[in-house]
Amino acid sequence: MIYILGFDPSKYTGWALYSPEHRKADGNFSRVKCGVLEMPEKADMYYTADQIGLKVTALLRDIKADTGVYPDFAVLEQQIEAQVSMQGRGQNFAGSISPWVATSAIVATLANFGIPYGTLMPSPWRKAFFGEGFSPPVDSKGKKDWKAAAVAECERIGIQLPKKKTLSHNAAEACALAICWGVREMKVHAGRYQEPLMALRMGRNERTAA
Repeated sequence: MIYILGFDPSKYTGWALYSPEHRKADGNFSRVKCGVLEMPEKADMYYTADQIGLKVTALLRDIKADTGVYPDFAVLEQQIEAQVSMQGRGQNFAGSISPWVATSAIVATLANFGIPYGTLMPSPWRKAFFGEGFSPPVDSKGKKDWKAAAVAECERIGIQLPKKKTLSHNAAEACALAICWGVREMKVHAGRYQEPLMALRMGRNERTAA
């Protein structure tokens, strides 16, 4: 059995566990599990990294206790490498920094467990998940609301999202990332992860329970 773990990194990191074989056997996505790793509202970046690492460790151990194995591969949304101008001194960049802090904590934990991982930019996973030419709804500010679209699509295909609506989009996007793990635009950030990804794409599960 192959298990793919998806992450939408942020201060409130969404996660999802998906098995392509469950999807094939059931003909639906009802067995996708998902949730959100929540942080206290006033948590600083140090505490956020600290707790995300611990929470991902606990999640991985829970997955193994439930399935008998650790996930075979993890997918994270890729973060944009942005430079902050010195003129921005005094501004609050927590919204930009939090996803990087969470990402760093997640990949460090995955590496310690020997779980290969890769990243996807938003464009390819959205195209794979929603379909060619899909246009999301527009929010009150006139911007494309991809988060609402992810929630609606997950609900449509039978995935049970967290009941807290303010956080459900984090889990929904993690579900989309996990489901779209096979797209060719996947980027691996260490050479040792290329072979496991290729093996999984060919339908081979070469990992053993640690």
